[in-house]
Amino acid sequence: MRLAVDLGGSWLRWEVVGGENGKVPSQNIDILEYLKELIKDYKIKKIAISVAGQVEKNRLLSAPNLSNIDFKELEIPYIIENDLKCAVIAEGRYYNSNSICTLFSGTGLGSGVLDREVIRGWRNFAGEIGHIPYQKAPFYCGCGKDNCLELYASGSAIKKWAEYLGVTPSLKEPQIYQKYTKALLYASATLLSLFNPKFLILGGGVIEANPSLIELLKVKLPLYAPPFALEGVVIEKSYLKNPSLEGAKILLERF
Repeated sequence: MRLAVDLGGSWLRWEVVGGENGKVPSQNIDILEYLKELIKDYKIKKIAISVAGQVEKNRLLSAPNLSNIDFKELEIPYIIENDLKCAVIAEGRYYNSNSICTLFSGTGLGSGVLDREVIRGWRNFAGEIGHIPYQKAPFYCGCGKDNCLELYASGSAIKKWAEYLGVTPSLKEPQIYQKYTKALLYASATLLSLFNPKFLILGGGVIEANPSLIELLKVKLPLYAPPFALEGVVIEKSYLKNPSLEGAKILLERF
C-alpha cells in the first residue's frame, strides 16, 4: 500500500492510494507519530509527502509554519517535496499544460512554476514568492524577517493584522482587505512578469473562502502587470480538491 500526505501549516491531509483518506490539524499532533500509526494501520510500503517548507534532496530544510521533522524516522521509503511544487505538477496534469504558475494563499503564501519542467533553482527554493521583500510589518514572519509578502497576503497575515489593528480577522474588514488584495495583486503580477505562464492558478484556504478574489485579479491586474505578461493568460481558481495531495500521488507513480 502507498500513502500520499499533504502537510501544511494548518492541516495534515492523507490518502491511502485507492483507499481511505482523512485530515487532522497539523498543530495539534505529533506528526511523525501520527504518520507512523497510519503506516502501521494500513501496512504502508511507500509514502510521498507534500510539505509547506523548503525541501532539498529529500530533506526538509525549513518550514516557517511547522517544526522541523526528520522523515527518516518513518523507516520506509519516502519522497518529500514542497507543497506548491506538488500542486503545480497536479495542475499541469489537470490542464494538460507545461506552462503554469500556481499561487496559493493559505496559512502561508507560496507559488510553483512549471515551464516544461518544475522550476527548482539551485536549492529547490525557486517559487517562494511569500518570502520576497515587500513592505515592513509590525511583526515577523516564520522565516524571521519582517518584510515578507506572506505577512500581507496569507491566512496567518490576516490573523496578525487583525490582532494588531484590533479588528475581526476577516477580509470583510476594510483595512485588512486593502492590505491583502494589494499584496495578492503584487504577487500575481510578479509571477506573470517573471515567468510569463499560460495559466495562473489560484488556490489555498483564503482563496477558496473568497472566490471573488479571482475576479478582482482579472479586473485589477492590468494596473500591476505589463500588457505582454497578461496577453492570453488564463487566470482561474484551482478546481482540484487538494492539488498538493494530488501532486504527492503523482510523485508516488514516479517513485
